[in-house]
Amino acid sequence: MALDLKDWIGWAAADRVFAWKCRGLSLRLALRSSDGEYGLLLCDAPRALEVEELERPDIVIEGPQGAFDKVARADPPPGSHSFGALLRHDTGLEITAEPVAQAQALAALERLIELARPPAPYFEGHGFVHDSASVAGRRMLLRRVGGREALVHWIESGAGQPVVFLHTAGADSRQYLHQLADTELQGKYRMMAFDLPWHGLSSGEDGSEVTVDYRLSEAAYLEWVCAFIVEVAGAPVILVGCSMGATMALTVTARRPDLVRGCIALEAPMNAPGRRSELLTDARIADSQHNPAYVRAMLGPACPQRQRDEACAIYAQARPGVYMGDLAYYSEEYDGAHIAGPLRDSARPLALLTGSYDYSASPAATRSLCRAVKSDVLWFDEMSGLGHFPMIEDPTEFRPHFLNALRHVERLQS
Repeated sequence: MALDLKDWIGWAAADRVFAWKCRGLSLRLALRSSDGEYGLLLCDAPRALEVEELERPDIVIEGPQGAFDKVARADPPPGSHSFGALLRHDTGLEITAEPVAQAQALAALERLIELARPPAPYFEGHGFVHDSASVAGRRMLLRRVGGREALVHWIESGAGQPVVFLHTAGADSRQYLHQLADTELQGKYRMMAFDLPWHGLSSGEDGSEVTVDYRLSEAAYLEWVCAFIVEVAGAPVILVGCSMGATMALTVTARRPDLVRGCIALEAPMNAPGRRSELLTDARIADSQHNPAYVRAMLGPACPQRQRDEACAIYAQARPGVYMGDLAYYSEEYDGAHIAGPLRDSARPLALLTGSYDYSASPAATRSLCRAVKSDVLWFDEMSGLGHFPMIEDPTEFRPHFLNALRHVERLQS
């Protein structure tokens, strides 16, 4: 289906969500294809621009009409599914913008891409028995080996073999609510997902809530996870993590296999350079709009709209600077090559799951990690249609992949 750029601008100008994301802006966007040039003013009341108003636009998206048409597909190819993906992939579309202006408009630009394609269902219910009221929140004062302490919050449900979930950079344990609310899983596992210090409902370390100099290190992260397993889980666990949480789940498995019965890593890269950006914490940019949009770009385009919004809402509520500080570990310190050998030597069952629309930890990046580990107990599955946050962006579609991963771990665990 061809994307009419004039119609696209009209859809955006009439969309109340798009208008909300443009509040306070005054930026001119130009769309240029072989079929013509069209403009849109990003402001409190977005409107189409006349050609004479586009002499010096602030943001330009240009390329052949066929490249725009891919954006408009209900199942766009990876790379054409979001504004963030267009920035990072060679799709034929070129984007020109000053970095701060682009960051200020990022939430609106991601919404613009959503409006190009047929709308995904808002929400049609969970495809499994789901009881979120059965998930309880708890707190405990924990100390890590380094001596720092924090009042750590976690959510918990079920009884049986312990499973601990690790959230992504800049987020919190709510990302796993739908797995903990799965009544079938509750009957088999004691499931726990905790907030790192300065995340979610956990306190900062040593009573400090100041995040000015926050930078997560591998050493501190490893100590917090080990402390939680020892003090709260009380036994070796199946360790599940996503993105930053996946890299740490693998690191704990490599460095402390005595605490792990098996590892399930969602969206695990060999490495993830370039994710940390100073614009994630910048006084010129509304981080509660920008940072959710920064991650929205990595969601599967056909996931239910409510789940897309829920996944991003967590990022709107994070403490300033925490997302950027987490990425110091995930994007700059972590290197899968450093743990590949110890992971193989740990002999713990490993299940790696990666969404086809993820560009932070792409399926190709996960396959590189698999090749480096070269373990007979490693299993990999590419999840078609899903993105970087599969457990929350589409819990129903994610569920069979997760169940298969659990079966793999259970079959091989000692």
